[in-house]
Amino acid sequence: MIQSHSIATPAWIRRGAVAAIAGLLGFAMLDGGPAHAQGQTAQGQAVPGQAAQGQTVPGQSGQGQAVPSHAAQGQTAQDKTASPAAVAAKPPPCTPAGGARFICGVNNVEDFAPISHTRFVIGSNLAVPNTPGPFFLFDTSVHTAKPIDPATIAIKPDTAAFPDCPGAPDFNVFAPHGLDLTRGYGSHPTLYAVNHGGRESIEAFTVDLTKSFPTLVWKGCVLAPTGFWPDAVASLPDGGIVATSLWDPTDPDRVNKLSNGQPVGGLSEWHPKKGWTAVPGSEGLSGPNGVIVSPDGKQVYVAVWSGKEIARISRGPGKPRVDRVPTEILTDNLRWAPDDKRIFAGGQDATVKQVLECFESTAINCDIPVRIYAVDPHTLKLTTLVKSGVHGVFGAGTGAIQVGNELWVSSFRSDRIAIFPMR
Repeated sequence: MIQSHSIATPAWIRRGAVAAIAGLLGFAMLDGGPAHAQGQTAQGQAVPGQAAQGQTVPGQSGQGQAVPSHAAQGQTAQDKTASPAAVAAKPPPCTPAGGARFICGVNNVEDFAPISHTRFVIGSNLAVPNTPGPFFLFDTSVHTAKPIDPATIAIKPDTAAFPDCPGAPDFNVFAPHGLDLTRGYGSHPTLYAVNHGGRESIEAFTVDLTKSFPTLVWKGCVLAPTGFWPDAVASLPDGGIVATSLWDPTDPDRVNKLSNGQPVGGLSEWHPKKGWTAVPGSEGLSGPNGVIVSPDGKQVYVAVWSGKEIARISRGPGKPRVDRVPTEILTDNLRWAPDDKRIFAGGQDATVKQVLECFESTAINCDIPVRIYAVDPHTLKLTTLVKSGVHGVFGAGTGAIQVGNELWVSSFRSDRIAIFPMR
């Protein structure tokens, strides 16, 4: 039987979270409006110095992780009508709910990177501004997770592969988002991670699998071009990468374009010595988000977030072929099944406004329904694996991976990941 587990929050993360509260509360909404979350009031926001009061470390009895309680200071019954929902006065219990079990104490694991032929999965942490967002290392055999301390990441720049990289990121503010691992590199695959902390970039790490537990070595970066807000990344068989941009951060009308499904964002390739180029056939997409590449590199699959669709774009010589399938959700992440016969697609069954309110709030968990599909990579036929809903306090889901006979679901705003039986 799958058990729900909590992990303790290391001191080096707790210290960074306290220091960041003041900066977070000044983070403006993209559309100029206020961020709302249940339990969040002006009174609650006026006491950033008290945020550490909620950062105790509970025992391992299913009480969930220790989290900052800055929003809970002003929580009232009337706040329960706010949207999006859910900042709890205390950490919610890490008990099964809504057909799911959980691994708790892992904040905002927006994406997964399964390490092939091992029991390990690397998770990102879409951290709030100016807080450290460590990678998480999941051990799927025992359903546990631990943050990877940046102090353990060696720095060994590969200037030949990444000649334009100015140096290692500031791990005090590192904020990993979309992830991808290269295929077929034996015991030393490369992990690519979108980073929003300190710079907009894609960071490259060698994953050393020769020891009992994977270790990371930072080796280079690719800086995002002007007007490019990187969201997801996928490695190409020829050594390059392809990345999505959800929007142009300098465009003052970007939220309106997203809300109306209009063209915004982009899809680009990067190769050493060539730099960035737009992917032919990607013009006109509304909010490109998750991205994966077929094993042979001939097809690029894109989760078109505000366009509520999945696009498949042929890659190679000649005019690209573009096929699309509507999803009826804000399509977020894409992941291959272990046998490459299916794609898992996930996202939010909500409006753009609701999701951005959650993203820019101080909510710990957001009441945003999630839906997960299996996608046939040849026909693009969708099969529902997880129906639209919120599972306990778990919402704001982004995507899924298959782990044995389980489906692990990520979230951009939750203190846990969800585990469902595989259908």
